[in-house]
Amino acid sequence: MNRSQALQYIEQLLEKGELEEATHRYALIVADLISDAGNEQLSRCLTPEELSAWIRRDALAWQAKLSEEAFAEQFEVGHGNAYGCIEQMLSCVDYEFVLDLLASMRQSD
Repeated sequence: MNRSQALQYIEQLLEKGELEEATHRYALIVADLISDAGNEQLSRCLTPEELSAWIRRDALAWQAKLSEEAFAEQFEVGHGNAYGCIEQMLSCVDYEFVLDLLASMRQSD
């Protein structure tokens, strides 16, 4: 699956209500990173646990780099948003779905 197909698939699942917002956001991030830069650390993720650790590091890096407001807006984290805190958001990511997407995109390379 190429980047365009992956993005279309992700959006279709979101529209059908089959993806949690956290999964949607990370599926988009993974689709962009794997197709554009070939992120080496992301490419080495072969299990849900490895992907979970990568996503946690990525989310914390975003949190450190962005202002509190920008982070809240980008990831829907904080008071009045979809997730109360970063841990809640991370617990809602469907790592197996994102890993399957990643594997599908690797196969098309």
